[in-house]
Amino acid sequence: MSGGPAEVVPAIVLRTRPLGDADLLVVLLTPGAGKVEAAAARARGSKRRFVGGIHPGMIGEATLARGRGALLRLGAFEATRSHAPVGQDLTRFAFVAYVCELCDELVLPRQEDPRIFAELARTLRALIEGDARASELRRFELALLDALGLLPAFGECCVCGAAIAGEPHVAFDGERGGALCPAHAGPGPRLAGEVLALAGGLVDEGDVDAVEAAAPGARRALRDLSLGLLRAHLRRPLRSLAFLAQLPRVGSG
Repeated sequence: MSGGPAEVVPAIVLRTRPLGDADLLVVLLTPGAGKVEAAAARARGSKRRFVGGIHPGMIGEATLARGRGALLRLGAFEATRSHAPVGQDLTRFAFVAYVCELCDELVLPRQEDPRIFAELARTLRALIEGDARASELRRFELALLDALGLLPAFGECCVCGAAIAGEPHVAFDGERGGALCPAHAGPGPRLAGEVLALAGGLVDEGDVDAVEAAAPGARRALRDLSLGLLRAHLRRPLRSLAFLAQLPRVGSG
């Protein structure tokens, strides 16, 4: 944010915590300034400036101005899409909490990246306004890794670039950079080619329908692959992920 008067910017609420008796510290993701922290004075009691409260996953417009030091002031937040369905379904609530916590954990402060904002907004719209599908989580996980430059190779050898599409089983080493052709594969683990194809489809085309149509075993393998890639870059276990694991509906991925 530049100095001077308040600006109204698109924003997504990632996290809040109490700041004193009546204020809130709000972590927002914006397309132009990246992830920012802002103090919302009297936010815990103001129904005029913060209609409906401030909750993770809310998409709207934030009125931001310079505060003391690096902390911004959040003068108002107006939701531009309904957040009501999140409080009406436990699975939807858990999914929204997870993608927001994941983004908060991996995105560095004040790193402008409109793509990450767009990917999170797209995912939240799909989760809140459509069916809460676990495939949307997989799509966002891989899109976030891609935007951060952390995505491994799925469709070609990470060493020589040789295409590996169509292989029934493929050597895969996330630390080396992803899929490996027979010439560069060692004795390490193999993944089903179908799983890597599903991952590649999510990255290239956002094809969540293909994931939904896949067999439960393939969906579980895709979930384990995606979460394994994420854990290599997380500094701590995510609270929302532990909560997700307790939901029987999404246990298969």
